[in-house]
Amino acid sequence: MFCRDYLEFTRRNTEVSAGLADGARREERWLYPEEAIREAIVNALVHRDYLLSGTTVELSIYKDRLEVISPGRLPNGITPQHMITGCRSARNQLLKDVMRDYGYIEHMGMGVPRKIVKEMQRHNGTSPDLIEDEELFMVRLWK
Repeated sequence: MFCRDYLEFTRRNTEVSAGLADGARREERWLYPEEAIREAIVNALVHRDYLLSGTTVELSIYKDRLEVISPGRLPNGITPQHMITGCRSARNQLLKDVMRDYGYIEHMGMGVPRKIVKEMQRHNGTSPDLIEDEELFMVRLWK
């Protein structure tokens, strides 16, 4: 399953609401901002620990949240708080470079603060949970 498949799964299994923009134009609004979901999925695929056999990136949708789970701990002393402030470190540099060359990621490595955190704040005023637990890293987006 690649990024597009995860996004299609999310679209099929989450709500969409409609409202009026500018007082007259119909505008659809997804439950979670697509840019935040896309960034969480791409990060999970690029930065996961591929040495952990028998594991995969997981996308789970619950009544009140969406979770993206990536196998492996954060690399090189990175913490969730470091990620929010823009500190970055690539576990799989070659994979990151290939994904950048194909336009899936930017080279800056600032997707957590600029896309996930910012988009969730703009979308519904919530902050994502960034959780490192045992041998996994999770991004949790709240409804």
